[in-house]
Amino acid sequence: MTTMTFAAANNSSSGDSYNAGYFDGELDAISKLPAAMATHRASMADPYDPLWAQGYADGYLHQIQVTYALAQKEQVS
Repeated sequence: MTTMTFAAANNSSSGDSYNAGYFDGELDAISKLPAAMATHRASMADPYDPLWAQGYADGYLHQIQVTYALAQKEQVS
């Protein structure tokens, strides 16, 4: 039986942690991860890497908005 190991995506002290979280959030939104699961991921990561958690939430929300806008544009056309 295999268990999943969770590890920080980036341990550097620069702003890369935010960008890594943003990208992860975008990917999860594209893969249609439910909002409740995304919220749980961000809240669990926050004590360990607040920048990643903020980037993740921002990336997830941004991609949801982009996807919604594209869907609305297709309905009008």
